[in-house]
Amino acid sequence: MQDLIQNQTNLSLTSSNGDLLYEGEIIDFYVSPMSATANQRANQNRLTISVNLKFTNKKKEADSFEKKFSFFHDFPANEQLTGRTLATALEVIFERITQDIFNDTLAKW
Repeated sequence: MQDLIQNQTNLSLTSSNGDLLYEGEIIDFYVSPMSATANQRANQNRLTISVNLKFTNKKKEADSFEKKFSFFHDFPANEQLTGRTLATALEVIFERITQDIFNDTLAKW
C-alpha cells in the first residue's frame, strides 16, 4: 500500500495524525483443491488470502468503511506451497488485494 500511495498519488505518509487511516489483518489463509484428475486426485490447488480492512477518512467520515478483501492464486497440486511457488502466489495475491484497497479508498482523491 505504501508504494502505491507514494507512486500513484501526491499524498505523503505519516506515522501519526494522518487524514487517512488504514487498519487491517489477515483473516483467512487456506489452500483448497480446485480440479481433479480421473483418479480423484487434485490436479490444481488454490491459495486464498483474505484481509479485513478498516479504513478511516478523517476529512470525510462518510467515506470510512470496514470491508473484507480477498484474492487467490492457483498452482499445480504436485508443487509444495514453499519457495518460489509460495513467493509467486503471495506476490500475485497481495498485488491484487492492495490494488483493490487502493481503488476503493483513494478513487475519490
